[in-house]
Amino acid sequence: MLRKIKRLPAEQLILLVLGLSLVFLVLWLLGIGLTWGLLTLLGVQGDLWSALEGISSAASFAITIAGGLVLLVQLNEAIESRNLDIYNDAFERMMDDANIEARRWIYLNLPDDVEEGLALLDRDPVGHTCVKRVLNSFDHLGFLLQQDWGVSEPVVKWVSPFVVKTWAKLEPYVDHEAQRRGEPDYYEAARYLAQRCREWRAKNVSEGKVAWVDRAM
Repeated sequence: MLRKIKRLPAEQLILLVLGLSLVFLVLWLLGIGLTWGLLTLLGVQGDLWSALEGISSAASFAITIAGGLVLLVQLNEAIESRNLDIYNDAFERMMDDANIEARRWIYLNLPDDVEEGLALLDRDPVGHTCVKRVLNSFDHLGFLLQQDWGVSEPVVKWVSPFVVKTWAKLEPYVDHEAQRRGEPDYYEAARYLAQRCREWRAKNVSEGKVAWVDRAM
């Protein structure tokens, strides 16, 4: 409902405010009428000026409520727009050429055996840079998702294919380093991102297993 209201052009938004004001006015007047009738039955006396004052107050109340609802919708839109800009920035970083090539290096060169892989990274500074670049980008996006700013589900759907595939390679290394360092929160946000992506794919993608193919794009 809120999303539909946000997409309305200005003239329709004004009509919506007027319509909501009228609805609230009618509801308020019905409430006044029922109250007036009840007071009359109970023998309580009133006068016309009091009734008119009540109607004026009802109109002001209705316009205030309707305007407040529309303002709330606009505020919600501004917040979502800000959050979407943040996620777009994070995603653009993850999809730049350097990050894509870093993930490709991990797919093709990082051994499944952790000890063998760590020895390789010690000898190969390029490979070490690739692993750190990918982990840091995952950690950054994972931290944003942990803030729960309202657009996390589309983002998870968007990045889940390559996050799950890359994490299949990186997870044993992160677990090993966390244990070796005595830091259970080592790349905690990256773990969170990977878990969210795995859960989403398990729920929404049939046969969603990691597959390695030759001559991939």
